Amino acid sequence: MNTSGAPKKKYMEPIIHFLQKRMDIGQDETAAKMTISEFVTTGQCLADFPDFSKYARQGFEKSPLQAGSNVKFSTDGNSLLAGVAGYPKIDHLKTKEDDKPIPVISIEPLVEISPDGMQATLYIHPPIPGSTALADQDLSQLLESAGIVHGIDPDALQQAREFIRERRSEFFQIPVAAGTPPGISTDAEIRFELEIGPLAGRLLADGSIDFRERRIMVGVHAGQHIATKIPSIPGSTGINVLGEVIEPEEGDDIKVKVANDAAFSEDDMRVTARKDGVLSVVNNTTIKVCSRLLLPGDINYKTGNVESGNSLSIRGSIHPGFKVTADGDIEIGGSVMSATVAGQANVVIKGGITGKTSRIEALGDVDIRFIEQGTVESGGIVVIRTQSYYSRITAVSNIRCQAGSKVMGGDLIAGGNLTLSDVGSDNCGSTLLAAGVDAKRLLLHQELQDSIVQQQNEIIRWLQLYGGAAKSKKIRKMEEGVSDTKLKLLQLNLIPGTGLYSRGGGLDSDDQAEETGNIDKIRIDVQGTVFAGTRIRIGNRSMILAQTVSKKQFSLHKNLKSIITSSLK
Repeated sequence: MNTSGAPKKKYMEPIIHFLQKRMDIGQDETAAKMTISEFVTTGQCLADFPDFSKYARQGFEKSPLQAGSNVKFSTDGNSLLAGVAGYPKIDHLKTKEDDKPIPVISIEPLVEISPDGMQATLYIHPPIPGSTALADQDLSQLLESAGIVHGIDPDALQQAREFIRERRSEFFQIPVAAGTPPGISTDAEIRFELEIGPLAGRLLADGSIDFRERRIMVGVHAGQHIATKIPSIPGSTGINVLGEVIEPEEGDDIKVKVANDAAFSEDDMRVTARKDGVLSVVNNTTIKVCSRLLLPGDINYKTGNVESGNSLSIRGSIHPGFKVTADGDIEIGGSVMSATVAGQANVVIKGGITGKTSRIEALGDVDIRFIEQGTVESGGIVVIRTQSYYSRITAVSNIRCQAGSKVMGGDLIAGGNLTLSDVGSDNCGSTLLAAGVDAKRLLLHQELQDSIVQQQNEIIRWLQLYGGAAKSKKIRKMEEGVSDTKLKLLQLNLIPGTGLYSRGGGLDSDDQAEETGNIDKIRIDVQGTVFAGTRIRIGNRSMILAQTVSKKQFSLHKNLKSIITSSLK
């Protein structure tokens, strides 16, 4: 009842210009009643308020009506028009202001184009007897009106025409056009003009890993053409179903770095030697030419520490407490015993590495026979040929263990992939296998965890000393510090190449957005047996292996939230 005294509003209802009907769709036990609409073409009037100006003079207002997807009002606002060919439908929107739901008219399009424009799919609805039907239309013309001009499949189009002609009471969809994707661009590369030999640990074209002994100390002479930079080559352009040109993604460029007596010319993209020497290739991008210093025996009290601006070839071993550094490659024929080796290129150790204080650092690759309780840090690939025993090994790229090798305890942390043979045993300590992980960030991760424990212990000690002060200003400040550290831990991203704190900051970090780099391509391959209790980490996800398994590959689930296991071929 209107108690305000104001005159009651008069509304003019719109006239609907398309049919809807509930029909049996499907056959036999699959049949179900559904509401279907007649087919409409672009620009067709779906609803209107005819002669509204005449009714407006009598005090009428238009009954609320909304335009949904693929529908628009005419310029005078009196008609609702189809923006595309398709099947109109009416939904009802409830609002807080009005008790009466507002009708919303939208269209399910006949042709749906994928977001990237590379596929067009035709959606065919059952016809309503006696109404405008798709069978009365020129399907090719409808596709053209929808903007589909490229990649139309004549067989699919014919199949769609036959289905429409049969006027079947079923829904049907079929891709009718596909774009031509752009060609894949070729990345820039460095082509060597001399035989540099195998680079152990590299992935070969057939998917296997090259474990041949690395060739080192390759001689070059002054003026020799060493390598040529081959620029990236763009792929062919593509075209989507709308006829729009799709440019290919650019290939990755490569910055050629030279050092010592190597020179690079931007004019002809050539790397040449300025003097006679030996070649060092660091991480496939840095080329050095150095002199070669040959030391025929051991590094001990007789020689003292060795520091060289060139390449070093040591025939003997490095005794405890001594240090060897070089700008070029370092080749050690014997062992490293509680000593330090630091190179600005690659390091090859043909003997073993023993002792807790043994430390190997290289800007490039590290190739070792075995290591016991030592540390290796590589800016490239690490190759382990027989054994790693309770050692910490980190690599910016991949860690590759040769077939038949064993990893017992310790940490193997790679920014890229891990390839292993046997890992652990029934009675050895837990081993950490981490792939797609920045080793420095993992260390920070542990420091943050330790800091939280320390901060919480400080709160407990304070409460024990000053009982009953749980809500004091001091305690609140200490608790805020714990919360800040926990938030940093949640946001810390271990994946190389991502922002340091680029994970979501919610309590359930699995549900938060984060930078992921190429973590979906990272793998841990175990060709032999990996024992229960082994800690597995890929990027920001971790697990403890519950049972001993063999010939398994560990990778991230497609949602990137958990580690999954699959059998190796």
